[in-house]
Amino acid sequence: MDFDLVINNGTLIDGTGASRCRANLGLCDGKIVAVTPEPLTGAATLDATDLIVAPGFIDVHSHADWLFPLEDHAAILAPLLLQGITTVVTGQCGFSPAPVTDAAIPLLDGFSEFCRERDFPYRWRSFADFLDVLDHDGLLLNAAFLVGHGTLRYAVMGDAVTPPSPAALAAMQHYTRQALRDGALGLSAGLAYAPGVFATNAELLALLRVVAAEGGVFTVHGRAYSWVSSFYRPMLLGPAHNLRSVRELLALARQSGVRLQLSHQIFVGRHTWRTHRAVLREIDRAVAEGVDVALDAFPYTVGNTLINVIFPEWFLADFAQAVTDPRALRRLQREIDLLRRVLGIDYGDIVLLWGYTPELAELEGLDFAAIAQKLNVPQFAAYMHVARVSQGKARVLLGTYSGDGDREVPLRAVLAHPLCAFMTDTILTRRGRHNPASFGTFPRVLGRYSRDLGLFSLEEAVRRMTTFPASRMGLTEVGRIAEGYAADLVLFDPRIIADNTTPEQADAPPTGIRAVVISGHIVARDGQLTPVSRQGRVLRRNT
Repeated sequence: MDFDLVINNGTLIDGTGASRCRANLGLCDGKIVAVTPEPLTGAATLDATDLIVAPGFIDVHSHADWLFPLEDHAAILAPLLLQGITTVVTGQCGFSPAPVTDAAIPLLDGFSEFCRERDFPYRWRSFADFLDVLDHDGLLLNAAFLVGHGTLRYAVMGDAVTPPSPAALAAMQHYTRQALRDGALGLSAGLAYAPGVFATNAELLALLRVVAAEGGVFTVHGRAYSWVSSFYRPMLLGPAHNLRSVRELLALARQSGVRLQLSHQIFVGRHTWRTHRAVLREIDRAVAEGVDVALDAFPYTVGNTLINVIFPEWFLADFAQAVTDPRALRRLQREIDLLRRVLGIDYGDIVLLWGYTPELAELEGLDFAAIAQKLNVPQFAAYMHVARVSQGKARVLLGTYSGDGDREVPLRAVLAHPLCAFMTDTILTRRGRHNPASFGTFPRVLGRYSRDLGLFSLEEAVRRMTTFPASRMGLTEVGRIAEGYAADLVLFDPRIIADNTTPEQADAPPTGIRAVVISGHIVARDGQLTPVSRQGRVLRRNT
């Protein structure tokens, strides 16, 4: 048989968790058509001597959907491909670029500003139209999409903060059902961001029953990731808030029968770290009871988010007014000061990545303790200054996520959990400073946590980067090396693979990724994109 591309002399890790083996691969028409110990010849050959050949990595939680509509998205998203990612699952945390209405576009633009490189025209209205546009334009990476609860709310209810009327809820159910039938993998929610923060469990349950009936997945940014938060009252009594949040989500999964994916399972604040065992036990208990639940995490103790993420529901409900109201600000400062003390997190743990306006550009890269010093104002005032001037759209890097520096017991416990998939959760644009996850997530897992610390075998690491997330998301053509699967592959050197990012250089490229293949084409070699790099596909549910 004539092959388009042959990969010879490699050590295969097929993604299933099975032991590695020596084999050669023959690729044709974008598919793996031969896996054999026999030498192969073809139109082109890759020599994989001393290299691992694995399925392309699946980033199970990405925000790249806000970049794909841009003509130059390949240049922006290149760091994902160059760390071995071939597929991203997007539309996370309650927001997707579709479906939209004319009236909802300004609201969606307002939220997504911190995710987007720049404005783009909405050349679609329905979810199906959105996927068709991307199919036509071409993609750097394979992309699968969720429909966002916040996007649905904007489309049906505008910026209302009240519960939906029966008619509005029925409309949201219709949009959800149609998006899944158009190819969405499921529904996402961001319950710490407006408008998701205003959703009741009854509203969510009504939508989740639709998702379950359609066979989709529910991915969710929970209401709380710290042991105390502004979302539950009384604040200091009862179960830890992050545990309560997970219990609520598990209860929704039990009631609806939906497949549940707990997004970026983190423990925020030094005094929250001790709760990690209780939260993981709760998840294990639910699994033992038959709940279909898993989680995902990034291998860093920092993560990017919106500056508004620490604000309570009452403040977000009228942010434009509250951010200049002295009474509201005094109340907010009391609540934030209390949270700082009880959580063990401070302004010095929060770095400004992107300020949204030129006025704040000189502050990018500084933590808020340093910003306060530079502005000669108290730290709370500095934080609120940036929030106000940026209209709540500044992007920050928040620390103490499941650890701090080398103190990372909670992080290692999460990463080692067999139900944990790996992800970037990164906001990747050319504006401001970077999240290290954009450049080093998967090499960091393979190098630091598998090879160096021995949290899991290399085969297990690859399984949780490939077949496991593919199964969770319902993707049937990617994530495994076997005949008939898509020819999406990564070749890496297990001896040297590493994440090279540092706090001072968060955009350092990784070491050890030798080649990346998508749809049977070599799209990257030795840290550089090739001229045929845009080979990605839109992955629709049940395809």
